Amino acid sequence: MTLLLIKPELLEKGSAFEFSDQIINSLRKEDELFVVGIGSAVSLACMAVQRSTSLARASVDELSLSYIGSPMLGLGGVFFVIGKEPKRDWEKERKDLEKGMNLSFDRNGQLVVISRKLLPEKTIPLCLSKLLEADSLKISATANSINRAVSIALELTEGTIAPYELCIPLVSLSTVKFVGEENTVLETAMDIFLKKGKKAPRSKKHEQMLKELQNR
Repeated sequence: MTLLLIKPELLEKGSAFEFSDQIINSLRKEDELFVVGIGSAVSLACMAVQRSTSLARASVDELSLSYIGSPMLGLGGVFFVIGKEPKRDWEKERKDLEKGMNLSFDRNGQLVVISRKLLPEKTIPLCLSKLLEADSLKISATANSINRAVSIALELTEGTIAPYELCIPLVSLSTVKFVGEENTVLETAMDIFLKKGKKAPRSKKHEQMLKELQNR
């Protein structure tokens, strides 16, 4: 098993371009690669993976979130299993979950977009208030805001603040285009779907990555 670990201390030493090069070069030699981003490096890992899949014969087979170690530590991680052949239709899975959802910013809307202006102290109560009337919620974020989106999703699903059990049926990545007056910028985006109900067991490969992290 080959695992690429992207940690906060690597933020100043490497870029999404460098880590995506590592992913691509690993897949030149192997058919499968595990990638884990931790803490403030979660967004960097997502950007590197998204760039890799847009450039090379690489596809995300699994994408999941969880705390690393005790939830009390609050150290969240994003876990990828990357292969060469597409095994999932991420767009279809996302659209299936969006059916029947009110994806607006109305009071009864089921969409929360994470931004710099929306502080965690406001976001958690906002999510809980929206889940008061609905069974599901979609949390979206781009670029570095992905770090906060993952932190919020984990606090809601694995923490103790939600008065009911919440699971994450899907996490997906995409590329969004921001058109400015002078140029167009492509950013990595993440959608996290929350749903009331029992959590599904972690996959064997997710558990494998957690065990590997414990041994490092």
